[in-house]
Amino acid sequence: MNRRTASLVALGAVAILAITWGVLRLLPLREAAPAGTPELVFAAFGQTSDLIYVAPATKPDERTIVDTVQHAEGWGLNPGLMYGNLVVFNAIPAGTAGGRGAPAELWLLNARSREKTRLARDADLLVKPVLIANGKAILYRRSDGDVQQIVRVEIETQARSVLHEERTAFGMIPLGLDNTGALLFARLSNAGTDLFRKTGGAAATLAFHASDELARDWQLSPDGRSIAYLAQQTRGERVIYRMQAVSIEGGRALALPDANPTGEQYGPVWTPDGADLTVGQEPVSGTSAPVALLRAGTPPAALAAPKQGFDVPFAWNANGTYLAARTFDGKNSTNAGRETAVVIARSGERYPISAPGEVILVGWLTNA
Repeated sequence: MNRRTASLVALGAVAILAITWGVLRLLPLREAAPAGTPELVFAAFGQTSDLIYVAPATKPDERTIVDTVQHAEGWGLNPGLMYGNLVVFNAIPAGTAGGRGAPAELWLLNARSREKTRLARDADLLVKPVLIANGKAILYRRSDGDVQQIVRVEIETQARSVLHEERTAFGMIPLGLDNTGALLFARLSNAGTDLFRKTGGAAATLAFHASDELARDWQLSPDGRSIAYLAQQTRGERVIYRMQAVSIEGGRALALPDANPTGEQYGPVWTPDGADLTVGQEPVSGTSAPVALLRAGTPPAALAAPKQGFDVPFAWNANGTYLAARTFDGKNSTNAGRETAVVIARSGERYPISAPGEVILVGWLTNA
């Protein structure tokens, strides 16, 4: 896809230094990373092919190529979040015309064994696929005119089934399965954004109204009971994106602390244990802002900040010691500046990730 445009569209907003709960507390320094440093999976965008790498969290330059993804000129792969060693992504085939509406192929890659399988040829490129059922199945969206379908693919058998279909001029986004196994999806309309649940062949039911505008950057909690996302709010004289965290059952807002309530927030990501919600922050005062960890009943904690700009969290490794993030040297989403990628350690270090083209973060390998 047009990587630069997608990056700027994907920004949102959190908090910075001062606040409802007091100043951000810095996480205590820890000993150096334990033996068996986790490995990050990322890709480097190229005009006609993307290279997928694996590298140690603390030494991103010591990378190994695990796959080359050929694609339509100018339109790179669009990965969903990893599960274990599994990478799932959409890509428009090489030799075909690119475009936002061009049909994409759905691929599954085992980043450790390097086994690769094409599962579909009719995916919507810009809607990320979702690994579900402990990595046994995938959700993806496909469109035929104004009819959209959410499709489930069983990885072992490659059997496909349509979980939900509707005619829409706006769109719906598959999000995953909740703690009961019900399908969760967001529906966009003139009324804004709503979250729906669907069990089996029953009709979809409204879980809650998420926003009067476009809500985005959804992430389901590890226990499947809560969901975080970004929604537009008015702060002072600005309309900005800010994090929302809501219980799916009943649509109740979670009681999380807030650092500076006037700033944008970016990329809400749960820690692997679900205890904290990680959010990037606009530098409201000063030239940079740290990522904040929000937990009910405690002041916000802070990771190591960039020298300039702000970070957008992407994903934690399995034990929550390293966070992969995109980092920008600008002021906010309207003046984002230059984008790069980084691994941020809980112990205070920052490890930049460099590549000739844009870095596309994919996820983390398991230890085995």
